[in-house]
Amino acid sequence: MRNLTDRVAVVTGAASGIGRALSLELAKRGCHLAITDRTTAPLSPVADQIRQMGRRVSTHGFDVSDRTAWPRFISELTAAHSAAHLLVNNAGVSLTGPFASCSIDDIDWQIKVNLWGVVYGCHFLMPMLRAQEEAHIVNISSIFGIISVPESAAYCMSKHAVRSLSESLEMELWDSSIRVSSVHPGAVATRIVEDGRYRAGGYVGEEESKKLIARGIAPSEAAIIVADGIQRDQRRILVGRDAAWLARMQRWMPVWYRNLVALWHRRNRSDAAFAGTKGTPDVSDP
Repeated sequence: MRNLTDRVAVVTGAASGIGRALSLELAKRGCHLAITDRTTAPLSPVADQIRQMGRRVSTHGFDVSDRTAWPRFISELTAAHSAAHLLVNNAGVSLTGPFASCSIDDIDWQIKVNLWGVVYGCHFLMPMLRAQEEAHIVNISSIFGIISVPESAAYCMSKHAVRSLSESLEMELWDSSIRVSSVHPGAVATRIVEDGRYRAGGYVGEEESKKLIARGIAPSEAAIIVADGIQRDQRRILVGRDAAWLARMQRWMPVWYRNLVALWHRRNRSDAAFAGTKGTPDVSDP
């Protein structure tokens, strides 16, 4: 989508992190916004900044994992803007911890938000996007949608599925007016781990996970990379040097990269987990 001036962008999970930063960046580039989050209250400061740029903005509070809420949102969107040209499925949550420590309810929550929220967004917005001369779907996956890591099984599963959905849609819509991008951030300094769910029992502790994310790039920097990718019609957008390096590693060593990830994981385990762990996990490939 080369021209963003006076286009209407829908951004889910826009109250904080990448969603907030990307909403502001798109407004700077000429977009009007429909921004969503679970409730409208935290969207107010974002909306105020967008209005100060001279853009129209509407705020919508609903749970993206609630299928029944989407038709109501489409009605509100139509009333506020009449059209939508750009959809950014950004809303997502984090579940960290060994698979065996995570409950089925934990995993269900992870998949409903991270995957079904994206599926619903694509499905319910598709008719409106098809009606435009130019439109774009942007699905926020993760570098963990390209590689897999321990203690994030459900998260990796959801993000791999988002990438797969994006690639399938891209091929289906090849000869249409809609372009599709999957976005794969590395570490970005957001609250996703802090606001997510953590289940103990693994090598890496909760504080270590938070520190790793805190060392990432700023959301505003990530937003510029994503917005540039949208305007270049990039099909895959890698965000951060770590994401670019890990994507290359997976491409060069599609099986053996798991050894390196497992070794890094062991060396970065928390002292508490280290003290209580006996033996050495098998990191050889089958």
